[in-house]
Amino acid sequence: MTRRLFLGTLWWALPLAALAAPTGNPAHDPGWQDLFRRLAPTVTRQAPFTEERYFPFRRQPIVLAGVVRIVPGRGLSLDYSSPQSRIVIVDAQGVLVREGGGQRAAPADSRGQAATAALGAVMRFDPAELARDFELAGDRQGGAWTLTLTPRDPALAGSLRSIVVSGSQGHLGRIELNAGLRIEIILGSAIDGPVFPAADLARYFR
Repeated sequence: MTRRLFLGTLWWALPLAALAAPTGNPAHDPGWQDLFRRLAPTVTRQAPFTEERYFPFRRQPIVLAGVVRIVPGRGLSLDYSSPQSRIVIVDAQGVLVREGGGQRAAPADSRGQAATAALGAVMRFDPAELARDFELAGDRQGGAWTLTLTPRDPALAGSLRSIVVSGSQGHLGRIELNAGLRIEIILGSAIDGPVFPAADLARYFR
């Protein structure tokens, strides 16, 4: 299968200050710790994304597109515009799906739901939280870096085998989730600090 994927750009090529690709154990290495601080959202953030979902029974992936929004303290929102309109909210309460004028909680036993919920934790880029919930492995080739996260919880590992985030030259470019189906998110250029009106907060978050 082709090695391209899902989460839209969720999540994306975030503009960061240039820095050398960190090496060593990501849970303890100062270079990785600095990268986590740069990636962690301290203000509102928004970016376009393309998501590719690969299923074992399909030759070609299902391609989705939309905009991801993050509000610290409220969570993250995936606003899908193609192939159909849908909003997926990931926050401390779980995963909520809004579509067709209604809303519903995502099925607890869904592999896609497990991957999406874990994505919320990853996008917070909290080193202590990541080290608590995942085994971390880092690697670099030239200017490129890759971080692989493997769930520690056996129950989660049964649905989500790994999350791989990668980038180059100080940018996060791709998130890959391996949960039976493979999801790859390719992120576009992010905007930090956008002002979300009250109506948008109510629409995209809860």
